[in-house]
Amino acid sequence: MMLFPLALAGWAYGSVQALRRWAYRRGVLRSARTRVPVVSVGNVTAGGTGKTPCVQTVCRLLQQRGLRPAVLSRGYGGTLRGAVAAVSDGKRVLLDPAQAGDEPVMLAHTLPGVPVVVGASRRDGARLAVEELGAEVLVLDDGFQHLQLARDLDLVTVDARLPFANGHCFPRGLLRETPRSLRAADLVLLTRTRRVEPRCIEATRQAVVRHVPDRPVLTAAHAPVALVDLANGAAHPLRRLQGLKILAVAGIGQPELFFQDLKDLGAEVLQTVPYPDHHRFQPEEVAKLDQWAGLMNADAVVTTEKDGVRLREFLPLAVPALALRIEVQVSDPGVLAGALDEMLQRRRSDG
Repeated sequence: MMLFPLALAGWAYGSVQALRRWAYRRGVLRSARTRVPVVSVGNVTAGGTGKTPCVQTVCRLLQQRGLRPAVLSRGYGGTLRGAVAAVSDGKRVLLDPAQAGDEPVMLAHTLPGVPVVVGASRRDGARLAVEELGAEVLVLDDGFQHLQLARDLDLVTVDARLPFANGHCFPRGLLRETPRSLRAADLVLLTRTRRVEPRCIEATRQAVVRHVPDRPVLTAAHAPVALVDLANGAAHPLRRLQGLKILAVAGIGQPELFFQDLKDLGAEVLQTVPYPDHHRFQPEEVAKLDQWAGLMNADAVVTTEKDGVRLREFLPLAVPALALRIEVQVSDPGVLAGALDEMLQRRRSDG
């Protein structure tokens, strides 16, 4: 009974979002169309579903086709407060995590040649990316609900373990929209499938297919691929972790998965230190981590790439600071590549 007011508010929130999407679909509300193709990578739930590595994959596929993509991001956690700005012009990283948020800065570091733009207005961000930074394709990071900008391809990520959270919209649950909104997706990626039993993946697939029976539903595993030295950006093979005594630090949505990855890769994890997602490290916190690493005779402090962009300003530490690089591995990459090719061909045919 105590949850009834929250459930009622969640129903109202979901209804408003459904009405809003209907209004855009029917042309009651207008989406701005850019002169370059737009790809959206988003989800229907709050929290991490692995969107950012999918954005990286899409950008690299576009670069392989000789195109210059640019990423448009909201810039969560930054201090720009609605202003539109370039985090990267494709050559240099121009803003820090405090200004732009950690994920846009991480994308700027890991996607050379790809401009990254942040701002509350995706329309203004698109204008900056195309007219000033020379973008030939726009990739919306977390763009499924940002309907003000028309898109040519909607990729939606769904967590294979908990696809629709508790089934309720805000504030009763974590859904941004009801699962019916998946009907607007062109392709669905079931993410975080590592360590998930095949029967659970198949159950999630069936739950998704009920809403998108005529769309591709692929699986995607987020796997470690390298170890990056935060001091100089050098990448090292994962075997460097074997037997390494480490202090593991993570300020992400599900830090326990990161800690398990390190153990699976052979690291001797002396201590795990979880922080809230997007946590902004303070000097005294980093000093304490540095002290702990010394007292435990750790060989290194190891964190995520997202946390790494926020820790970089405090280097050097008493021991090496390393970040685990994660990339997405799609079950059928040809389907994803084909969807991008079809989108590009369609835009060329439309002029």
